Amino acid sequence: MRIGRAALSAIVLGAIAVSAGTVWAHGERSQEPFLRMRTITFYDTEWSKSKVKPGETMDLTGKFHTFSEWPQAVNTPESIFLHFSVPGPSMLKKEAWMNGMPVINATSTILGGDYDYRMVLMGRVTGTYHVHPMVNIAGGGPLVGGGQFVTVDGDWTGFQNNVATIDGSTVNMENHGLGRIIGWWGFWVVIGLFWLLYWIKRPFLRRVFQVGVVPEEQLVSSGDKTVAVVLMVATVLIVSIGYVTTNSAYPITIPLQAGRMDTPELAPTTAFTPYAHATIKARPITAIYTVPGRSLGMLVEIKNGSNRPQQLGGFITANLQFREPSMFPDSRLKVKVEPNGPIAPGQTVQLTIDATDAEWEYQRLAELIYDSDSRYGGLLEFFDADKNRQIVEVGGPVIPSFEGGATAMTGGGKWRPTTQYK
Repeated sequence: MRIGRAALSAIVLGAIAVSAGTVWAHGERSQEPFLRMRTITFYDTEWSKSKVKPGETMDLTGKFHTFSEWPQAVNTPESIFLHFSVPGPSMLKKEAWMNGMPVINATSTILGGDYDYRMVLMGRVTGTYHVHPMVNIAGGGPLVGGGQFVTVDGDWTGFQNNVATIDGSTVNMENHGLGRIIGWWGFWVVIGLFWLLYWIKRPFLRRVFQVGVVPEEQLVSSGDKTVAVVLMVATVLIVSIGYVTTNSAYPITIPLQAGRMDTPELAPTTAFTPYAHATIKARPITAIYTVPGRSLGMLVEIKNGSNRPQQLGGFITANLQFREPSMFPDSRLKVKVEPNGPIAPGQTVQLTIDATDAEWEYQRLAELIYDSDSRYGGLLEFFDADKNRQIVEVGGPVIPSFEGGATAMTGGGKWRPTTQYK
């Protein structure tokens, strides 16, 4: 059974009301581990600013990868919509781009593809908010990436969201057509209240109990029928007149776009090679998650099909990025690789990859061992001598361990308990 829109929406950010204050939220942690590890992996996410004023813009950029072994419980990303997640309308999206193409409406992706994105966001309501990249999947709901706090600082009383229309005029989307909307809303509320009060004044409940007991003409009088006919005719006339007047007031309109565009995969460059074009192949042999040690250990067979030596420099999963300390000494999350060092062109080796940190527990990713399909997923980062990077997908079943620490041994896929986490 596939997870529907309502089910996934319920596990995303809970705060929907906007208040002029600080909003504390980490909505990505509320999603199940398999959603964050084996659907869409966000990486290289950057926020150009941590503080903006109302009306000031910032860029939210990065990349995301659609996992090849997509979970059967989630609709595949054949139609997605790129957006961002904040509590309520505290910020606005002014532009959105994927792989250099503007994405105004829905777009398609393929499994195993990598896509870079750029969104131009504008501050609106004063406060501090956790800003996330987000991909909405048709029939599946939103998938949220890691977030960062962004402060909207300043008075937003006179905020304007000006948009240039196709006829050259400029409108403020904050209040454009607001008077007409309130007028029509108020008018139909009056009509509805009149209809409701009319039947309340006529003893409605008493006549309900008389159905089938007294003749029909005594339940609904000719006056009742006259009022109903007058209201029906008036409603049709009012809607028709409203349509004509609105069409004459706004003669140039564009309907809501329901089409879908196709976004090509991210093309390889010298500095970055996406998974679909990677010359390095990874075959998972076994993996174990040690609960007391908060450690994911993997034994993976790597074949270097490139013409340059490649070294494993990182492991990305969910919103965590573990880095090899000799290559990235400033990285907070570290991965241990044995044997460590460059892999020669054409060489095939088995690597022990050990990603250990309390973030597994803090980010609620340790719960993957309780899934009905206990599998991990992530991206391996390989670098050559010039720091050119290749992204390689890896994933497979994971075995839980409750005995101390554990790490993989090269050769045979055996596991040995260690004391490194005591």
